Amino acid sequence: MLGSNACIASVDGRFLISPEDSSVNFEGTQQGVGFSGSFSDFDGIVVLNTKQPETGLINATVRIASVNTNNEDRDTLLLGTDWLDAGIWSTATFSSASISATEQGGYVATGELTLRNITRDVELHFVLDDPTPEHQRPRMIGSIRVNRLDFDVGIGDWVDTNWVSDAVLIRINLQLTPSLSGGSLKTP
Repeated sequence: MLGSNACIASVDGRFLISPEDSSVNFEGTQQGVGFSGSFSDFDGIVVLNTKQPETGLINATVRIASVNTNNEDRDTLLLGTDWLDAGIWSTATFSSASISATEQGGYVATGELTLRNITRDVELHFVLDDPTPEHQRPRMIGSIRVNRLDFDVGIGDWVDTNWVSDAVLIRINLQLTPSLSGGSLKTP
């Protein structure tokens, strides 16, 4: 059951994000019409303690060049200097400072999102999908709301929010794989 605390001990521990079974997506609005995209290259580590969530940790890295909106022109534009500028800033990172439980049975990880070498405090709201006998690895499902202009994403002529909205919703659906030895992560 999504977000249930019934099997709480089954989601405690140290985990690596399994990119092949996970997704990092985003949603925005261009000229009043919604669009979405995703990143296919990311990794991270998640440490969970549902009885003491404040002792948890989330560190994740997304490789910007893996962006895909199913529109080649838009993808090329996003990778360019006015938008994500993947040639200079190849990664975006999230690092939690604290995790707390919510009254609704979910969690909030407050932390720093760094994009285009600009760091801002953000909140990742998430729930944990408890493992089942058939599927023994937990899932973390959540979202972060950001304003693209806070990170200088869409500069120059693109600053006009009548063309592309400032608000962006980032959605995560992460399959977590237990890490007994701590594992190793790719470095940017």
